[in-house]
Amino acid sequence: MKVSKFSIVTLFLLGTGFIFSSCSSSVPLAKVQESREIKLPFSEKEFKSNTDFLRVVAHGESASSTLAEKIAMQNAQTNLATRINSLVKNVTEDYSKNISDANSNEFTSSFETQGRVITNESLSMINVLDKKVLLKPNNIYDIWVVIEVSKKSLLEGATKSMSNNKKLQLEADKIRFREIFESEMNKIDR
Repeated sequence: MKVSKFSIVTLFLLGTGFIFSSCSSSVPLAKVQESREIKLPFSEKEFKSNTDFLRVVAHGESASSTLAEKIAMQNAQTNLATRINSLVKNVTEDYSKNISDANSNEFTSSFETQGRVITNESLSMINVLDKKVLLKPNNIYDIWVVIEVSKKSLLEGATKSMSNNKKLQLEADKIRFREIFESEMNKIDR
């Protein structure tokens, strides 16, 4: 069976054409040009986390404005708690690398337990920075909130938690811990 160069080139070009035609966008260019950007509430820089505050934006929807606000606050607090827990985990892991291997597992375990306490205390110190109430055409309230917690209060809570726990006191180099904590806080939203 002898295959000519012409047949191979023809098959290649047909296959390439098929691939390119099947990869094209299914959205006509006119539809893309009609699209418009939607600006979400609180997307400006002043509502983002910065060197002093950890901030979270969330929203809730309901036919009742009271319920919509409760949902928004619950969503915001859940998001903030997740970020604080992640922060505590990162700080614990980094700090554990700086202490003796024999005690690092015990420190990690003890401090992660304290992390839940730090998170709960932090949630009691939140401040509602701003709130927007939107009413959709179908009479559904869409409430947006921005909450914040001071990074300084987070650090103070973590340091206090270390001071109150005897196991953590033994291994605590508070200066090094503060450096790691501040480094992790500076990574947020950057």
